[in-house]
Amino acid sequence: MELFTSEGCNSCPPADRWLSSLDARIGAEPLSILAYHVDYWDYIGWKDRFADPAHGDRHRNRVHAAGGSIRYTPQVFVDGREYLEWRHGNRPTSTGQAPIRLQARVAPPAADLTVALEVTGQSTQGEPSMLTIALIENALSSEVRAGENAGRLLRHDHVVRAVSEHPLDGANFHQKATLDISATARPENSAIVIVVRDRGMHTMQSMTIPLCHV
Repeated sequence: MELFTSEGCNSCPPADRWLSSLDARIGAEPLSILAYHVDYWDYIGWKDRFADPAHGDRHRNRVHAAGGSIRYTPQVFVDGREYLEWRHGNRPTSTGQAPIRLQARVAPPAADLTVALEVTGQSTQGEPSMLTIALIENALSSEVRAGENAGRLLRHDHVVRAVSEHPLDGANFHQKATLDISATARPENSAIVIVVRDRGMHTMQSMTIPLCHV
């Protein structure tokens, strides 16, 4: 699941709170969650310190893949399709058994603040097209001093701090990757999220690995 959000948009805090509430309701159906902070609202008064221009491009691509033409915040995607039920507090449900077996080996963070990992996948049905590997961080907050959310303390979870995407070709794959860790990141609040999608951007398999467990 993906949320596109911004500290500069006053419509986003409810979506951020909903996203954080999912942790307590995961139960037997875990979700792999990515919160991308976009920078295209920075111009209205507040620069989002978690934003990345590439996240805005990624947002545009998700909208087009889902058959849309307009990106906005907050916007939630589940299994490659826009998910509007978050507005009612609903939680996405599992789409069934994953058609791909996924394994990952993650090395402990190195002295140069990088994480190296290897991901192996074997598809039993369908053809994987894209591998996304992200480093996320929870329990973040910002005291917003300008813009639409001026005077508010905003709390965030599942924030994407680093991400790499790797095109795949074939039912089976083995991919190595390295992610940079922010010097301010707290490993105990961080995790690696791995998502495999098909050509239609449907999620074939995903997993979340807490960084403190590697």
